[in-house]
Amino acid sequence: MRALLTSMLLMIPGFIYAQRPTHIPEPSGPFNVFQSVENIIFYIVLPIIIIVLYIIWRRRITKEKRN
Repeated sequence: MRALLTSMLLMIPGFIYAQRPTHIPEPSGPFNVFQSVENIIFYIVLPIIIIVLYIIWRRRITKEKRN
């Protein structure tokens, strides 16, 4: 039983390495969010809008439960 578990644990790194994609280029440097307007909208503005809408939605639900 112990030998089976040991052999399974030793095979896990091989399985993980086998799943690594080989034809995808490696990142060349840090990602600049402020590089274009689309990046600013997608990574900053949309998440803020989603959070604000969620807070408004939760407040409406709690207000309806009180009444």
